[in-house]
Amino acid sequence: MAPHITPALKEARNRVRALLAERKQEALRRFLKKLHPADIADLLEMLDEDYRVEVFNLLRDDIAAEVLDETRTDVMRNLVDAVPDDRIADLLEEMPEDDAAEILEELKEDRAEDILELMEPEEAAEVEALLAYPEDTAGRLMTTRVVRLRASWTVDRAIQYLRSVDTSDRTLAYLYVVDDEQKLVGVLPVWSLLTASPDTRISDLMDPDVISVQADADQEEVARIVAQYDFFAVPVVDRKNRLLGIITHDDVIDILQDEFTEDVQRFGGSEPLEQSYFSTSILAMVRKRVGWLFLLFLTATLTGTVMRLYEDELQRAVALSFFIPLLIGTGGNAGSQMTATMIRALAVGEVSFEDMGRVLFRELLTGFLLGMAMSIVGLIRALTWEPSLRLGLTVAASLCALVVWANLMGAILPVIAARLKVDPTVISGPVMSTLVDATGLLIYFNVARLIMGL
Repeated sequence: MAPHITPALKEARNRVRALLAERKQEALRRFLKKLHPADIADLLEMLDEDYRVEVFNLLRDDIAAEVLDETRTDVMRNLVDAVPDDRIADLLEEMPEDDAAEILEELKEDRAEDILELMEPEEAAEVEALLAYPEDTAGRLMTTRVVRLRASWTVDRAIQYLRSVDTSDRTLAYLYVVDDEQKLVGVLPVWSLLTASPDTRISDLMDPDVISVQADADQEEVARIVAQYDFFAVPVVDRKNRLLGIITHDDVIDILQDEFTEDVQRFGGSEPLEQSYFSTSILAMVRKRVGWLFLLFLTATLTGTVMRLYEDELQRAVALSFFIPLLIGTGGNAGSQMTATMIRALAVGEVSFEDMGRVLFRELLTGFLLGMAMSIVGLIRALTWEPSLRLGLTVAASLCALVVWANLMGAILPVIAARLKVDPTVISGPVMSTLVDATGLLIYFNVARLIMGL
């Protein structure tokens, strides 16, 4: 994600450029110490490549690790390519293993293996374990550094244990309780532990009804659970319910941002970009868009085919053609509205395939009421353009029928797509509009035959 350039960020950028030009590295190092790692990451994205690497090399390892994790993918690759492998290995050791795995995934396989070999064996093993999970799954996103308590412990013993925990285990908003086989049996917030009597058993404090996700669950399911229950973190388990790790809220925010970006790009009728806009080559842009353009072109020819089929009717009533843009535009807009609403309902779990009957009934009624409203306006507009009652009634009836039809299509297609494990956004936007255009003309010309006797 490109940085949001604020006045303060502009001022910091100008200050950094001035210090670089004057070769005042110590002054620059002191200035960088005052900045948050996320702000430094934004600064690096605003600098030229050579300056970017020079600034990055001035950072302490702990700060550099956070900065590397905060930068967007193309900038991160640039920095990793310019920094020796041994330092990259040190930086990855400073990060949570899920973030380190994400960075290594973006590198060429040989380079990633070389860096893993330079890392401490224990750290490297943790990262490799995450890389074994498929991309965009809970297993890839989790951190395995999670505190585990035993149900039989007292509060006093649990607190003593927490004091001995490695300071890198910073995810202590919730404490998870496991049995002797590492199976997840309970959860309790830290405040419950701190306010309980020292001799109280963990089993008496914990909540045994733990909501968790499987390691192979899709990242969208993880985001949905965290959003639904307002969790700070969610535990990840295997099929035997053994605790593997947790996914924290910051990773969920990244998921939501990535999914939203993909959906917006697909909604416009193109494949999602893997990098930022300016970092994506022209040829890559063409590849992402050309397939969808060909598909939409082919579906758009349906509209021309329908008009050719009804060429005689158009010649006998040329005024029919005046209202074609109005009709197909209204139908496409109604379908796109419904598609967007249904995709959202599917994403948050409000609607499923089993609800198809209820959805159809609701949208049939909604579409009819919307269609009646549009038909009244359409009738008035038609009569002002062409004082023919039959033509006006044709436009009005077609508008009502078309809005009902578009509403139903906009409701049905995303639900069916989700049932077939296809991203519902791929059938939205341009695809929906194109399909409604062709079918809308069929409705229009057939209504004209009935009312106008063509």
